[in-house]
Amino acid sequence: MGKKNRKQNPLESAGAAKQNAVNAAKEAEQKVQDAAEAAKDAAEELLEAPVDAAEALTEDIGGAAEEAEELLEETAEELAEDAGESAEEAADAIRAAGEALKDGAAAKSPAKKESAAAAEKPEKEKAEKKKHERTPEEEADRAINKTKRRKKFKYGALAAVVTAVVLACVVIVNVICHVLDDRYHWNIDLTSSGKYELDQQTIDYLHQLKNDIQIGMMVSEEDLEKDGRGFNIIVETLERFKKESDGHIDVEFIDMTKHPETVSRYTDNYDGDFQAGDAVLKCGDLTRVVKFSDLIKTEQTPNYMTMSYDYSYTFVGEQSLISAITGVTDLNPVKVAFINKTGGQPIYFQYDTPSFSNLLTLMEKNNYIITEVDLVNDSILPSDYDCAVLCAPYNDLTEAQIEKLSSFLYNDGQYSTDLVYFSSFYQLETPKLDDFLDTWGLKFERSVLIESDEKTSQVAPTSLFGAVSGVPVATVAEHDLNQNLSGSKLPVIVPYARPITLQFTTANNGRETQALLSTANTTIVRPLNVKDNEFDESAAEKGSYAVAAVATNSVIVDNTSHESRVIAFSSPMMVDSEITSSRAYANANYYITVLNNASGKDATLTIAEKPLTSSKITVSDRQVKWIKNIIVIFIPLVVAVLGIIVYIRRKNR
Repeated sequence: MGKKNRKQNPLESAGAAKQNAVNAAKEAEQKVQDAAEAAKDAAEELLEAPVDAAEALTEDIGGAAEEAEELLEETAEELAEDAGESAEEAADAIRAAGEALKDGAAAKSPAKKESAAAAEKPEKEKAEKKKHERTPEEEADRAINKTKRRKKFKYGALAAVVTAVVLACVVIVNVICHVLDDRYHWNIDLTSSGKYELDQQTIDYLHQLKNDIQIGMMVSEEDLEKDGRGFNIIVETLERFKKESDGHIDVEFIDMTKHPETVSRYTDNYDGDFQAGDAVLKCGDLTRVVKFSDLIKTEQTPNYMTMSYDYSYTFVGEQSLISAITGVTDLNPVKVAFINKTGGQPIYFQYDTPSFSNLLTLMEKNNYIITEVDLVNDSILPSDYDCAVLCAPYNDLTEAQIEKLSSFLYNDGQYSTDLVYFSSFYQLETPKLDDFLDTWGLKFERSVLIESDEKTSQVAPTSLFGAVSGVPVATVAEHDLNQNLSGSKLPVIVPYARPITLQFTTANNGRETQALLSTANTTIVRPLNVKDNEFDESAAEKGSYAVAAVATNSVIVDNTSHESRVIAFSSPMMVDSEITSSRAYANANYYITVLNNASGKDATLTIAEKPLTSSKITVSDRQVKWIKNIIVIFIPLVVAVLGIIVYIRRKNR
């Protein structure tokens, strides 16, 4: 007899169909993984590409994502059809397997039932044959049900695949944005004052850095972030410095108690001690320390209701850090003798103390090496200092003190030194000092200037002695010392200014005097010796007067011109802290620019201070009602309508 063909087991058919479905699912999963890998490779390429190519790569990723979505949709449809057919085959195989199992059980029954079964077999075969013979209506219903099952499986598989792709894209985009934010600091400052934004001058300066600078912040980052007084602005500013410097600035936060070994790396070439909160900047062999008080300025005002003090904080760290960076990268700093004492006593009147304290701080922050000098006890040698600052003496100087200043400017016939002089309307009669200035072509009148035109006059910010009205606005003259002014659109104001008469408006034997700042021709002159009730403003002298000037003495040495200068300002109130810290005036920027041009220093920056007071957003009752209606009624209603539409569309398919 020939070998009989082995009939396939129905269970094996069901298993094969099931295996086909599993293989199809694995194939879909593999294609999803391939699409995700392609997106990941594109993301890595985006991170490695320059910034100017980021947009192009982003478009490539978007195109790849669309192609992947189309591929997955086609694959899902094919899988749905294959899986539907496999499911039908599996169902038929399972039914056949059930019948086979039933027949096997019948075969194992006692022999006495075999005859009965044999008798009933023809009847059963007829019944089964009749059962499997379907009417046309049943065949139509069966086809419709099969189509519905395929559609359900198709849309379900497609929804699953699309969901997987969307989730993969969200994860990949999130990773890309996170990495790009770490690299380029893509943060948006939403504060009304813009306190987390860097000044454009700072950004431009950081972009042109050539030296590598290490900044060690002697406090943990966590402590600054958790502080409720807004000190996290230090962290944000340092991070921005790091990003904008194109890798030339590195920042680390150090807990001094836990990591003393890290602190020791900054002690080279520095003899002092570090305090908690100090910022230590190191570049090569140069080290500068910015105290925490130079990062955050603290002010206290008495609160008589609580019998305590209220504290306010202002961030001044941007200016301080830029100055320190300039300090560690400047190999030839300008050394200044700051003359503020005679015989151990302050040289200026007590009311001028705030202005000159701020003047010293302003110069230190702009990287001038300041040494406070006693005009009686200390020497002022050109070999030690490039410039001297004479704070308007309240009393007259002696012949010996005048000789010390003259020798410094003469410099053994080599000249090349500068004296910065401030006059004050508080000064007493100073005939010896006046004679010295007169030899340089400068004469300070015993009067004060007041702006009579209300349209142009200014009200200076309230200082220790109250607000000053009728303040003249100065016009900046065309001069080499006034070059490279940034922020020049802001006015320079001169409160309590004394008019300066220029003696050598044309060159006279190597001497020349020129105006740097002048008032408008609507300025009136009020003599200092006239009382308030005796002064007639309508009859007062009126005109334009110099309020800042430079006197130059030139000499030819070895066919090269050398010159010493006296740079004179008519009022110390020009550099009052309330005025120099105000964003409304350019006084601080102007003064530092003149000194930079005189000393040949690179331009430094004058950055406005940033209060750390937090502002609250107030919402009216009407706005609250609108917000409530949108959140509670409108959004849920839109979601419900969309859900109903989707349900109806799917039901009708």
